[in-house]
Amino acid sequence: MPAHAQADSDTPIQSAESSSQPLPDAPSSSAQGGAGSFGKAAGSIAKTIGEDELHFIKAPFQKKALVWDALFATATGVLIANDESVLYQVPKSWHQTSLNISDYTLYSTAAIAGGIYFTGLATENEHAQETGIRTAEATADSVIMYGVMKAVFQRQRPYSGVGEGKFFSGNWTNGSFPSGHAMFTWTIASSVAHQYHSVPLDILLYGLASSVSVTRVTSAQHFPSDVFVGSILGYLIGDYVAHKPASNFPIRGKSKFRQMPAAVLQHVSIGVQ
Repeated sequence: MPAHAQADSDTPIQSAESSSQPLPDAPSSSAQGGAGSFGKAAGSIAKTIGEDELHFIKAPFQKKALVWDALFATATGVLIANDESVLYQVPKSWHQTSLNISDYTLYSTAAIAGGIYFTGLATENEHAQETGIRTAEATADSVIMYGVMKAVFQRQRPYSGVGEGKFFSGNWTNGSFPSGHAMFTWTIASSVAHQYHSVPLDILLYGLASSVSVTRVTSAQHFPSDVFVGSILGYLIGDYVAHKPASNFPIRGKSKFRQMPAAVLQHVSIGVQ
């Protein structure tokens, strides 16, 4: 057979073989499925958090809440009126030690909640997993509310030297009202405690949260009213999420460690000021 004829007869075969091979840049079906799963999970989380925040906005305007609203507003007003006289009685020698205690106590409370979740993954304990998931959800709710309130009220911190304790002063990034440490610690403590109903655990968690509330004042990082509002809101957020009919965070399952990177609790130890 002539050489050119043999070459012509080989060409269709090579073309057929090459057409059956996947393009090197074509995404695999598993990659596409992973991206879709991630997008669905992110959408579910965003929807859940959005529903929670909408509930928190509407809650104070319910008729049954009006009495509690009045009591809360009155107590906050009394504290604001006496903030400086209470805060500046704290010796300055207490400030650094109290600051360290408040930081470490917040991280310890978050570690307890994270430990419960990861233990649930390792032992396939669904209640422990659900507790961790709900606590992560509550903490995310708390972080969002804290950020919005800090931006709205813009209160100057103690010993700032520029209108100490003054609201709406242009302090967008480092506002004093409410206390983030107190809010986050009480959120975690309330969420976990309301799901386990254990007296020793309640004493531990609420003791830690109370320590944070006190030391944020004795460290001169916040006024008493900042801590009071943060503590009450944190407790209520944790209580609400703990008693919801179901959590929609899509990170539960019986796989022990495969889902660990997706756990929101790994981001809960936030260094706030």
